[in-house]
Amino acid sequence: MTRSAPPDDKHDRTPHGVPDSSGNSPRNSPEKTPETPPEKPPETSPKKRRRWRRWLIEIAVFVGVLLAVRAYMAPAIPTDFADAPLPAITFPTLTNGTTGPGTITLGSNPRPTALVFWATWCGVCHVELPWLNELAKTHRIITVAMQSGSADAVRQYLNKNQLDHLPVINDPDGQIAKKFGVSVTPTLFFIAPDGRIAMAETGITSPWGIRLRLWWLGL
Repeated sequence: MTRSAPPDDKHDRTPHGVPDSSGNSPRNSPEKTPETPPEKPPETSPKKRRRWRRWLIEIAVFVGVLLAVRAYMAPAIPTDFADAPLPAITFPTLTNGTTGPGTITLGSNPRPTALVFWATWCGVCHVELPWLNELAKTHRIITVAMQSGSADAVRQYLNKNQLDHLPVINDPDGQIAKKFGVSVTPTLFFIAPDGRIAMAETGITSPWGIRLRLWWLGL
């Protein structure tokens, strides 16, 4: 009996890189890249909506409390000037901004005025005065240095802090402040063109807050 010869592996194996019967090379067949499932759009869960609602309520409460505190702290308009325009009162000034010493008159003026009481020992004033100095270039700002020492001491403070555009009235004994009922610095009075004190503020007021008030009074 003749035995058939075993198959020759060398000849039966498919050469590397030679396409098989399906037409694909065993080694060079493309590998399948796993597909990433599409991302789901973010869901607005009830829990997330409740959190946003709580934050909005907290912000509204905070703003309401802040406005209430500012309204409570706001100084009353002086009774002497509550029902009538300010009389034309002229004061000597340490400086009228860039023009040096002179005089300045409170009362009616074509432009609305911010009258600011401040002090050299007031920390909040130290923050606010540079804003006022800048605003004085384009708006009518008059300031009163309340119980801040001699004229030389106030001038030294102005020069040290480069406050070279502020009209400054010195009030070393606090008599002007007393006339306006001021006991806290900074205190701001906003005077309409007809000389009437329209608004009063105590504490720091932003430059935009001052601008908006003066703009409103000038309408």
